[in-house]
Amino acid sequence: MYESERFTAAIPVRLLAACILAIAAACGGGSTAEPSQPPPPPPPPPGPSAGTMQVSITTGGSDLDTDGYTISVSGGAAQPIGANATVTLAPGNGNHSVLLNGIAANCAVTGSNPRSAAVTGGSQTSVAFVVTCGAVVQSLTGRIAFETKRTGNYEIFVMNADGTNPVNLSNNPALDFEPDWSPDGKKIAFVSRRDGNDEIYVMNADGSGQTRLTFNGAEDTGPDWSPDGTKILFESERDGNPEVYVMNANGGGQANLSKYPGYDDHPAWSPNGQKIAFASDRIPSKSLEVFVMNADGTGVTDISNNNAWFDGRPAWSPDGSKIAFVSTRDTPAGAADDNYEIYVMNANGSNQMRLTNHAELDSYPVFSPHGQYIAFRSDRTGNIEIFTMKADGTSLVNRTNNAATDCHPTWTAGAFVSAPAAPAPPPALAAVVTTRRTETALRSFGGAACTDR
Repeated sequence: MYESERFTAAIPVRLLAACILAIAAACGGGSTAEPSQPPPPPPPPPGPSAGTMQVSITTGGSDLDTDGYTISVSGGAAQPIGANATVTLAPGNGNHSVLLNGIAANCAVTGSNPRSAAVTGGSQTSVAFVVTCGAVVQSLTGRIAFETKRTGNYEIFVMNADGTNPVNLSNNPALDFEPDWSPDGKKIAFVSRRDGNDEIYVMNADGSGQTRLTFNGAEDTGPDWSPDGTKILFESERDGNPEVYVMNANGGGQANLSKYPGYDDHPAWSPNGQKIAFASDRIPSKSLEVFVMNADGTGVTDISNNNAWFDGRPAWSPDGSKIAFVSTRDTPAGAADDNYEIYVMNANGSNQMRLTNHAELDSYPVFSPHGQYIAFRSDRTGNIEIFTMKADGTSLVNRTNNAATDCHPTWTAGAFVSAPAAPAPPPALAAVVTTRRTETALRSFGGAACTDR
């Protein structure tokens, strides 16, 4: 074999050996393989989990702050929370300050505000706020019309509810008394003797447009407007004894509602117009009681139900839930005169409570338009004046402070405005001549008439 042939034949053998060596190296054989890397170290153990904070709010009392509050933790953003609610927060571990904001003026937080709270890992910290709210007392608003003798004879005056700015509205030399505001505050019904006997009149709130509504020889007194302003209740003796009558606001459609041969007095319409409260002696074993009947005169029910000599002069609260009235039930044994005091009860007669407590006469209660005050006449200063008190009997204030007699308040939310002229009166009714009760009889059956009219 030639030398060149031997070289050519040896090439495949050498190539095969090189491949075998390369494969062996790839499989880890031989001293030239790289050493293996050590495994990575394990991760560190987890830290403590974040804690949480549970904030709860409890609100109680009256006139609650129902729109809720806000809370902020350690000066952070304010978050809303309800008046009676709970929220869970995650502010992070550590010491925190929790502030409750948005508290109404009539409410207060019990205890500290802000509160300190420590949040620790893996646990929940509780922060509780207790908020107590008191009744919101409205300011004295609106106007009070009343009868007064400060001009020398009884006139209808009007003043601001706080007693300022008294103005004579009736301006008549005859006796004008027992005013009652219309629901919209634009008119006043009242009683006048300018035509020879007690009749019902109406005038605009500025004293203009004075118009006679009743035309009867008997006494017609005690007007009381219906809540919708279309009718007027009144007391009349045209049937020979005091009865509760109703008429349209222009004097038409006069009708007897009570139809009882005894004594029915001082009617008052409920705010929803469905009921009428009044005083009556129709229970033989009792004297005068407060009754309620339907607006058509049916369903007469005794609600004061007391054996006192006198329960009368009812006045509804604006929401219709309560009736203020006058009673002699707590007159001390052996007293020379009956002690007339103001009481209040639920509209069904339950929960009767005494509001005034004075040896002198308190009578003619009337609620303020928002129901949180009562105006009334009182003799406690030695002179008949008009006082106001909160509806719970506290905070008595003399609003008239005048040497003359001031009596029979009626309260409206309306402003002192004029109104269109009253409609023309209806044709005169047939006259019925009766003997008018004397002042002694008035005081005996109600203890509330101004003493010398």
